[in-house]
Amino acid sequence: MTNGSIEGQSQQTQNCVTVSSLQRKKRQTLVFSATLALSADFRKKLKHGALKSKQSTTDGLNSIETLSERAGMKANVAIVDLTNALVLAKKLEESFIDCKEEDKDAYLYYILSVHGQGRTIVFCTSIAALRHISSLLRILGINVWTLHAQMQQRARLKAIDRFRANEHGILVATDVAARGLDIPDVRTVVHYQLPHSAEVYVHRSGRTARASADGCSIALISPSDTSKFASLCKSFSKEGFQRFPLENSYMSEVMKRLSLARQIDKILRKDSLEKANKNWFERNAEAVELIVENYDSEEERVKNHKQKKSSSIQLKKLQQELNLMLSRPLQPKTFSRNYLAGAGVSPLLQHQLEALGRPNLPDGETSGDNKRRKVMIIGQDCVEPLQALRSAGHEVRFDVKEVAGKRRNLEILKRKRKEEKKRMRDQRRNQKKKQKGLIE
Repeated sequence: MTNGSIEGQSQQTQNCVTVSSLQRKKRQTLVFSATLALSADFRKKLKHGALKSKQSTTDGLNSIETLSERAGMKANVAIVDLTNALVLAKKLEESFIDCKEEDKDAYLYYILSVHGQGRTIVFCTSIAALRHISSLLRILGINVWTLHAQMQQRARLKAIDRFRANEHGILVATDVAARGLDIPDVRTVVHYQLPHSAEVYVHRSGRTARASADGCSIALISPSDTSKFASLCKSFSKEGFQRFPLENSYMSEVMKRLSLARQIDKILRKDSLEKANKNWFERNAEAVELIVENYDSEEERVKNHKQKKSSSIQLKKLQQELNLMLSRPLQPKTFSRNYLAGAGVSPLLQHQLEALGRPNLPDGETSGDNKRRKVMIIGQDCVEPLQALRSAGHEVRFDVKEVAGKRRNLEILKRKRKEEKKRMRDQRRNQKKKQKGLIE
């Protein structure tokens, strides 16, 4: 305060009080939330002061009630709820594929190869599953980027930037990518593993069909996921999902490629694990200044050398076989090689068909000189998942009670079989004891 007199000080104090009271009259407190749910008895809790009693037991602002109480909300608040009753986007087309757990890799490769158009995000619940499918897809010649919680922030940003830059990019991610990403023109979301809650499913599917655009969601459902999927249908008040249309004539070729990719992945994983263990041992021995000596006998060294050489030869052979398969377009079983056509061939493989149709001209020779061509190709645009779903998909109803009843009956049947096996085992044991007693 610059004025040292008592009158000046009292005048300034009076002015401060007046300004403060004016500010209090005009003050408005607004609380916004995009994800936190509002309970039905919210106004009642504010009126009776029930929120204060829970403040001590609440860790952080984990509910809109706690947030509103700390912001000083009164009982006569105006509540504006803009939550969409449908929860999911209006232009989102949801679908599923019934398959065994071990066949999920094959159907994922089928989707990305035959319908590989537009940006696609593949969601997993575990990092182990993410590493497994990303390794297989890279061996199969599909370039993918990964995103999970164990990556550094720098690596995450680089993966997202590269995914954004590619019109037909593929991102394999855990649920860390389910929120906070606004990447335009994501055409397809694939649920390789179902999420643990309906809320996460909504956020995953929300990566596509954004800003009034359309999009497609595909869930891979194994028998163990049926009850969870039925519960999702129930939580969204949906009687059923569309079954994604599949061309089974492609699956034999897909299975051949995937079998080779799995064998290659197994050998590579074994080698990388051995190198990692060896490097870890040597690094820690060096840290404590220990001298590491190899006490293996000459026979063991020769045996290890032969095993490594045999594994290397097998790996090269498998890679050559797979590369030969990948050099040809993915074709259905009924495909005729005499007249190549681009039916069902994705843009990722369409260039291979076009390469087959180009004549190998020597230097100085024009295309007019080579009139006879061995191959003629009729190109066709790839049908992306959303178009395939709209043209051929059909809805399948899921009755939650029926699914629960089937699961309960299956458990009862398993329990009866287990009891029967135990009874038969006890009966055989008793017979052996009687025979042993008679002999003695």
